[in-house]
Order: sequence, then C-alpha cells, then structure tokens
Amino acid sequence: MLDHPGRRIRRRQIDDAMHWVFSDFAAMVPRLQADGLMTGEGRDQMVGALDPARSVPLVRDHVLTFFERALSGT
Repeated sequence: MLDHPGRRIRRRQIDDAMHWVFSDFAAMVPRLQADGLMTGEGRDQMVGALDPARSVPLVRDHVLTFFERALSGT
C-alpha cells in the first residue's frame, strides 16, 4: 500500500490478466481468436489467459470500488 497525505492508495491486480483486459478488448479478443483472426499467444499478450466471463465482472467491480471510494472521500 502506498501512503499519500490523508489517503491510502491500494494497488489491485487481476491474476492472469494483461493491460488491455481493462478495455473492451477483454470481450472482443477471445472472439477474434475463436474466429482464427488472432493466435492464442497474441490473445494472452493482449488481455491475458483469463476468460472474459470472469475478467469483465472483475474489472467492473474494481472500477466501481475505485469510484465509490474516490467520490465518497474515504
């Protein structure tokens, strides 16, 4: 945890996910792979190996939690 004056910042991580999982690519890239337009390795490098049925709700939860805390002042 990082300390900032008057505030504690928590770092969140989603295991088996890569940077672009925090975008619409999380749902699109597995479909591109299934259609033969992307390799499994390309998918893993872009969004990670986590199934979108799991990653999309996790990302939504992390973003919602961030905004709830940021807007509530806690």
